[in-house]
Parts: sequence; C-alpha cells; structure tokens
Amino acid sequence: MIFIRKFKRLDPKETFILTDFDRTLTEHDSSTCWGLLEESPYVDEDYAKESLRIYEYYRPIEINQAIPFDEKTKIMEKWFREVALLLEKYHIYEETIEQIFSHSNGLRLRKDVKPFLGRMNELGIPVIIVSAGIGNFIEKYLKQENCLYDNITIHSNFLIYENGRIVGIKEPILHSLNKSTLTYPEVWDRKTGILFGDQIEDKETGKGLSTISVGFCDTNIHSLPEFKKEFDVVLTGSSSYEQVARTYIKRYKA
Repeated sequence: MIFIRKFKRLDPKETFILTDFDRTLTEHDSSTCWGLLEESPYVDEDYAKESLRIYEYYRPIEINQAIPFDEKTKIMEKWFREVALLLEKYHIYEETIEQIFSHSNGLRLRKDVKPFLGRMNELGIPVIIVSAGIGNFIEKYLKQENCLYDNITIHSNFLIYENGRIVGIKEPILHSLNKSTLTYPEVWDRKTGILFGDQIEDKETGKGLSTISVGFCDTNIHSLPEFKKEFDVVLTGSSSYEQVARTYIKRYKA
C-alpha cells in the first residue's frame, strides 16, 4: 500500500534520488552489510560475538527517541569507532570478503530496484546512496548485480586495506545520525529530490535540500502512524520504488 501526503510531478532534468541502502534498496529481511561479516563462516566467530555484544549495547540507544539528538550522535560515533577497532583486531583480509560474496546470498535487492536504477540512468537522474553500511560491499554488490551505473554515487564507510588486510574505516565515519552533515555537489543544479529510507532518521539525509521523503514501513505496523507523520510518502507491503517513480517522475515508464 502507498500513503501519499505530498504530491508533485517532477521533471527528470531537475530531479535527483537520495537513498539509504540496507533494507531500503535491499529487502526488509535481507542481511545488512555489517551483517554479512557477522554471519559469515569465513570470519572468526569471536568477531561475530564481540560485534553482537557491541550492537546489543548501542542499538537500543540509537532508537531511543528520549535521548537528545546531539548526545546520541556522539554515542553513535563511539559505536562505529569501536567497530573499526574490531575490524583491525580480527585481521579480516580482502580475500575473506571475496569468499563472503562468492558464497553468500545475504544481500537481496527489492524486486524492482534493478529496473528502477536502469531507468534512472537512462533519464540521467543522479542516484546518491547514503549508507552507514560498508561502501566497498555496496559497490561490489551493485557491480555483481550489473546495476552500478555512472550516475550512482556512494557515500558510506569504506574499508582501508594494508597488505590485503582491513585496518580501519576511512574518515569521516558515517552513521545513522550524521547523514545530514553531508553535501551533494552532484545535485546543486537540481530542484527536487526523492528521498528513500527505512528509518525515521533517514529523513535527515536530505536536510537543507528540497525533497519528497519516502519511508518503507515494512515490518513494524505499529510505527505506521509515526511514519505517516514524518514522511511525505509511506510504503508498506509490496509497494515499490517503481510505484513512486511512476507517480512522481514525468516520462517514467515501467
């Protein structure tokens, strides 16, 4: 089902796309980029245990709306720096990443994402992926799916390798609450963006830009009233990228 609070027909020449990756471009029950590492038999099981321990400590803080935003942002920064240290501690190698991608079906794009991305490329509409996941994984996966087009830019956490081993994450580290600090020179000549996310915080990605915000409310139906309040468009069930594109973008045909 699709709930629309704001409607405007957009010219492809004046439009851009901002989108989260994990469980936004991918299915709601897909693994996440970080989850691929934690679930893989090719990675030391102690890494998975420590990573889960860190997640279980910080995740409730991330979704606690009672904690002031500035305070929570600092805590999220600490979380991701602990993760970076964990990557270095467990000597995860680039060849391990190759093994993970060769043997895992953990990441799964939503059913209509590939035709949507192809059409965005044909129309010359910039697609900017903004993710607190792992940029190397996003890049590799889209390339594997034959949909890493020239119009796509990825802002995410890119792993640093030395002698084939992960030794950290490139600065600035990106987490769920600091996406609003990014700038997008790729879209300065574009009037309106369509912003896709699966969490309320994803709305901040387009802060300062003119956007139509679209929220995927896939699993927790109790969150639907809040999503309908915060987003211009809310998608549930089998609603899709292409459904939004057909509704809002002129000359979009599926």
